[in-house]
Amino acid sequence: MTVIQDIDEIQAVLDRLQGEEIATLQVLGINSLKSTTPLPEALVGDTVESTSVENRVVTITTTRYAIVFDLQRTGKLVWLDGVQPYLMVAGSLRPTARLLLASGKGLDLTEPAKTKRITVTLTARV
Repeated sequence: MTVIQDIDEIQAVLDRLQGEEIATLQVLGINSLKSTTPLPEALVGDTVESTSVENRVVTITTTRYAIVFDLQRTGKLVWLDGVQPYLMVAGSLRPTARLLLASGKGLDLTEPAKTKRITVTLTARV
């Protein structure tokens, strides 16, 4: 049975992002990216200013953008102390999205099922 992360666990992971510079955002779930402008590449070099979570919807605010991840029911955040861009390898589990930081750390958004339901939306801050 899948263990669901509670809001406090999610926020504890998000707190580690404060002040970190984004190296890249990989959206690996084929239907997960729900916005086309800006593209994930626009986040490169931005710094995380704040994070929040409400009803399993995560918001990461950077210097120029807001990233919203809807974890749906079973999505999970996994902190990675050392991470590289995801490369497709036979037999490996693919995260739905991977946020890589300039410090070499990162964050995976994972789901236990083959159907990827986590959504990713990027918007420019006004």
